[in-house]
Amino acid sequence: MKCERGIDSEVVQFRMLSTDYTKMAFLCADRNIELHAQYGRHFKIRIPKFGRDMIYNPHTCDLVTVGASNEIYRLNLDLGRFQSPFESDCPEMTSLDLSNELNTVAVGGIDGRVEFWDFDQKNRAAELIPKTNNEEITCVKFQPGTLNFMVGTEKGKVIQYDLRYPLPI
Repeated sequence: MKCERGIDSEVVQFRMLSTDYTKMAFLCADRNIELHAQYGRHFKIRIPKFGRDMIYNPHTCDLVTVGASNEIYRLNLDLGRFQSPFESDCPEMTSLDLSNELNTVAVGGIDGRVEFWDFDQKNRAAELIPKTNNEEITCVKFQPGTLNFMVGTEKGKVIQYDLRYPLPI
């Protein structure tokens, strides 16, 4: 019963904010982000559009969310409010991942494009258009400790890149 949680809506994505179960963030299907502490729900905030994926950036204390819009929402957990969103060229985004070494977020979109956003400069650092016939990007993932990056598409293709070279490995 110590770890039981009560959530009002279906969970789309969740992230652990601490090394144990005491701090968690839930991205819900009803456009809410719920932050839970050890005792249960601590805070609930509504995001402007439906979310699809979420990550936590410990360097800036931002909970980063993408979804059914061209904006990348950044909820600063230190201040308890949204920062100005990053605006993408992609109409909708499906997935994202954080490189702790580069302090960069990779965002995959429905138009088959991957954008890299730098949290230090607060702008888009690069763009990658994999040769996938404009298939939707369903998953992006950095390999920790390296400059390797993986892209997954809606038809099951997995493409590996080295960030220093624009062609797949």
